[in-house]
Amino acid sequence: MFSDRPTPRVTDASMSLTAPSIALPTHEATPASLEEAYRVWADTAARWAQHLGGSDVDSDDVVQEVFLVVSRQLDRFRGDARFSTWLFEITRKITANHRRRHRWRFWGPREPHDVDRQPSTGQAPDADLERRQTIAGFYRALDKLPERYRTVLLLYEIEGLSTQDIAELRQVNLSTVRVQLGRARVRFMKHYRQMLGKEPS
Repeated sequence: MFSDRPTPRVTDASMSLTAPSIALPTHEATPASLEEAYRVWADTAARWAQHLGGSDVDSDDVVQEVFLVVSRQLDRFRGDARFSTWLFEITRKITANHRRRHRWRFWGPREPHDVDRQPSTGQAPDADLERRQTIAGFYRALDKLPERYRTVLLLYEIEGLSTQDIAELRQVNLSTVRVQLGRARVRFMKHYRQMLGKEPS
C-alpha cells in the first residue's frame, strides 16, 4: 500500500497480534474548540496511548491528561505544525510518564491485561500454551526497545503508517525514520529470539 516502505513488515507473532490499521482523522484543521478536538481526536489519542503505553497504562487516564493539556494550550496553538503532530507529542510524553510510573511485565494491548487471559484459539493445550508463550516473548521484546525505536516500530507495524507519515508526525527527517526503523527491527528480533531461547543473551 505504501511505496516508501523499506522492507516488509515484521511477521511471525505480530501477524496475529496487530489490530487493523485505523487511519488518522482526515480533519487536519485546528479544532475550533476543546469539544471538537475531543470528538475528532480522542479515539486516536487513546489508540496511541494504548500502543505506546502497554498493558499497565490506562489509556483512558492518559487521554484525560492529554485533553487537559489541550484545554490549557489550544488557544496558543498557532498551526506551525500539523495538529496531529502536536497532539501526538503531548500523548507520547504523557504516556511515557505513565509508563515510568507503572512498570509492567510486558507490553501488550489494553484488553486482556494478562497473556494467560488471551482467548483460546481452540488448538490443543500444548499448541495453545506455545502460542501464549510466543505472544509473551513478543511483547517483552518490544518492551526492551528504547522509546524512540519502540515508537517508530509501533507506528509502522501496528498503526500502519508509512515512513513518510511517521516523519511528518514526529517532525524528523525521513532518513532518520528509516534508520531508526531498521535498527528497531534488528534489536527487536534479537530480543525476541532471546525470549524464545533461540539466541544467547
